[in-house]
Order: sequence, then C-alpha cells, then structure tokens
Amino acid sequence: MEGLINKWKKRLNIEDWEILTDDISNHPIEYNGESYFVGIYRDFDIKQAVIHHDVPLTEECIIHELLHIVFPEPQEDETYQDYERWITEAAKNLSEQG
Repeated sequence: MEGLINKWKKRLNIEDWEILTDDISNHPIEYNGESYFVGIYRDFDIKQAVIHHDVPLTEECIIHELLHIVFPEPQEDETYQDYERWITEAAKNLSEQG
C-alpha cells in the first residue's frame, strides 16, 4: 500500500505530505447507506493525512482520497455531491491510466 501511496503522491505533486492509513475494520462504520467506509482526515498546516478504512484499500480508493488533498473543497458554484462525483470519476480515470 505504501508503494501505491508514494506513486500517487508523486503523480499528484503532494510528495511533501505524510500519508498514513488506519484500518478500522474492527469498528465498521455505515456511511451514507454504504456497507463500507473509506475517508481521509487532512491537516493542511502540517501536511499530514490519515486514510481511515474498514475495507482493503484499492488503488482507486487511494487516488480518490489523495485527490481530496489536491482539491480540498467544492468550487464556489458546485454542490458537495457534484464535487464528490467529480473526485470519484477522476480517481477512476486516473486508476485506469495507471
């Protein structure tokens, strides 16, 4: 997993960030009706993030969460749902490109 994270940190130009992971599978969370949880906590002041997950992380999941660092908020005229949909599509496209 560390290799994938480092690969995408470099490709997304966030190599100065420390990215940690936290497997919370012993405390599964139901989130927005999903049966799994993958989310990121970001601290922009110290450039550190933690990807919390209760399922094994895929490359697409890692990309998705790292994109939340590169694009931290929806654009002014964008809903959160549209923002999340864009992040999801971008992560999928990037993972398909390798």
